[in-house]
Amino acid sequence: MASAVTGGAVKGTTSRKAGHFTRKRTWSRFGQSAPKYPPPSSPIVDGGWRRFGATAATNTAQIPRTTFLLTLSIVFLLVVYFDRSDTTPTKHETWHPKNHDRPRYLHHSSFRENPDVEYERQLTKALKAIEERDQHGPPPHHVDTIWQVLLKDPERPQDAIEMEAANPEWDLCPGLADLYHAYPRFVQRGDLIRYLILWYYGGYYADVDVFPKRSIKSCPSAPQSLFSEENDVSLVLGIEIDEPYASEEEMKHWHWVRRYGFLQYTIHAPRRFSPLLREVIVRVLSHTKKHLATGGIFFGPKWTELAILEVTGPGVFTDAIMDVLSHTLPSSHPLVEQSVEADAGLGDLVPPGQSFPLQRVTWAPFYRLQETLCVNASEAKIGKERDFGGLCVLPINAWGNGQRHSQSEDYDSEQACINHRFGGSWKPWKVRRKWGDVILGVKPQPEKVLKV
Repeated sequence: MASAVTGGAVKGTTSRKAGHFTRKRTWSRFGQSAPKYPPPSSPIVDGGWRRFGATAATNTAQIPRTTFLLTLSIVFLLVVYFDRSDTTPTKHETWHPKNHDRPRYLHHSSFRENPDVEYERQLTKALKAIEERDQHGPPPHHVDTIWQVLLKDPERPQDAIEMEAANPEWDLCPGLADLYHAYPRFVQRGDLIRYLILWYYGGYYADVDVFPKRSIKSCPSAPQSLFSEENDVSLVLGIEIDEPYASEEEMKHWHWVRRYGFLQYTIHAPRRFSPLLREVIVRVLSHTKKHLATGGIFFGPKWTELAILEVTGPGVFTDAIMDVLSHTLPSSHPLVEQSVEADAGLGDLVPPGQSFPLQRVTWAPFYRLQETLCVNASEAKIGKERDFGGLCVLPINAWGNGQRHSQSEDYDSEQACINHRFGGSWKPWKVRRKWGDVILGVKPQPEKVLKV
């Protein structure tokens, strides 16, 4: 069997001897004739003796062997990337935390380093203008409304149906499609839309994997005054993480950005235009703008799990609440005094080069909270009432059951009002893609907005 390579670079013949292939080639390059077997050190570019590191005398069977090893390496990388398992302990494991000998009640987010103050000021001014324009008109009847956003499955999950059935006197308005699809990532759009809806309309937000233990108004941790027109609170929150002594190793293990945090898979806004939610919205948009600026010319910003938590999720949500409390409450307020007292000997509140601590609120007053803590809007500094709006924080076992940390109890806790399944389907380390989809390049199913 004869073969030839066109172009005048290499000409040769191939013959079969003793069950294997050998090659006899002649060189016609630059008018020179080649030796019968070129030395191993002379590579030939156009398909000659050295290929994949083989020498002239190498059996050609090594070529597919090398290809096989290369393919195997690629498959291994795909397995590592697409089949990463959940590293969170199973419910049968016991968490043995390697705690710090000192707590951390204050977290410093990198997104608050050199924030775009002018941009945030303009956003705040625009949102306040909307409040001034619409608060004197007839209020929309959305305070007794349950808001939900469906991320992927177009069918309503059973949990969402049960949530509506347990509260028949509340209307169900799942979301706004335009705002949802305008955001770059579905989980970020879900975060932003809940803040916007509750700020403008008020009501009760719950993820679609939240299911009721009892009705909203029969929750023993929720003061009945929240459901009256005379209430002086604009926002009700629950606790998700309460481990200020957790080590860096445990934080990495649990995929935490910080050692504490309010949850935002369930939020209750007893009235519209909460100043706390207004600040959350400003922070989310500002952080998004800042993160988008980190992208290059050809590649956008890297949206890691931690970045999402800090830009739109519980990280920015918690920081905004804590900062509003710090800016609006007087230094004589119990929350400020408890925070400063807990910082004695720690120094987290003492700025570099100074000797006295900042008069602000940290996580210390919320650590191991056993009863609902409410701060009315009237407790703010004189003239700051409209920048605060009032806040109630429920103990962790009201909305945060089913976790394996923070002294969270089981779903059947006597304190439980609602429970969350903690699906976290958007998190990279919980995503599993089918091999067929990977090979064929099938993209994940697009997310949907639940409409009722």
